[in-house]
Amino acid sequence: MLIRDGDLVYLDALDRLGRDYDGIIAEWKYITREINADIVCLDNEALFDSVNLKQWET
Repeated sequence: MLIRDGDLVYLDALDRLGRDYDGIIAEWKYITREINADIVCLDNEALFDSVNLKQWET
């Protein structure tokens, strides 16, 4: 899968990003900060939606 700047990535579940907590966090940061794409996790959009989380960042 190719993810580019400005893309919106939908995941069924957060565990699709990695096998453990550290791997999931590393992938989330890489996609949202380095690639500058957004992620929405469909099984819990209220907590894992990088589009909405950006409004809380300073």
